[in-house]
Amino acid sequence: MKHDCGIFLQWALPIMKMRWAGFRKVHKQVCKRIRQRMKLLGLQDFEAYKQWLITHDSEWNKLDNMCRITISRFYRDWAVFDYLKDDILQRLAQQAVYKKRTLRCWSAGCASGEEPYTLSLIWYFVLKEKFPELDFQIIATDVDAKLLDRAKTGCYTYGSLKGLPKQWLPEAFTKTENDYCIHSSFGKNIEWLKQDIRKSFPEGRFDLLLCRNLVATYFEPELQVKIFNQMKSALRPGGFLVLGCHEKLPNGLDGFSTTVEKLNMYQMIDNKNDQV
Repeated sequence: MKHDCGIFLQWALPIMKMRWAGFRKVHKQVCKRIRQRMKLLGLQDFEAYKQWLITHDSEWNKLDNMCRITISRFYRDWAVFDYLKDDILQRLAQQAVYKKRTLRCWSAGCASGEEPYTLSLIWYFVLKEKFPELDFQIIATDVDAKLLDRAKTGCYTYGSLKGLPKQWLPEAFTKTENDYCIHSSFGKNIEWLKQDIRKSFPEGRFDLLLCRNLVATYFEPELQVKIFNQMKSALRPGGFLVLGCHEKLPNGLDGFSTTVEKLNMYQMIDNKNDQV
């Protein structure tokens, strides 16, 4: 039975507008959850679970919930955050100061908070002194309420932190017996929202939007185009969209120019020539 999960997912994922290719290397996490669900339902194999889905429409929502990949860590893909720290965020901050407005960032699919906290740490340790008059706001969204609760708590194993600059740890975290807990001050500029990116977006427009290892990995191309087109309206002209290092924007999408191709960073085209 353990070998049937991949075959089952190749059948089920397209029905939910998801891609098997994105799950292929990480599907064990999903399969473990599905097996637990099957045991609870008293189903013997994946064929039985398939029939259960066919005859119980409400089960699709439960399967969708089980198909969430929660792998994350601080400063994930260090080259991305180095470039954000040394270049893009500084340019965006200069533009925000010039226009006398808040610098706004959105971390979409923030999981348990490692990415938005990384942005907050970069701001505190690198940029805040250079732009003391600037307000910096981070909106962090995820569909999983339990992950958001963990993010608000802000406690992590050392394995999640080892990508961070070592000199930041003593000032930013308190070590407990088993975890490192981030100081509450680094969460003051973060707003946590439970949202499904397929259905709703946070309000307002953003200078920087990180949508890494989510839409372009797990959703089918047609749904990708729909979501990324909606994201264009959420970005300010000249703002930046950052994808995961192994992702690309789908075909059939315009409005972005490639900034750093190997890091999959894209800038929103500003027809008024007001790019930062």
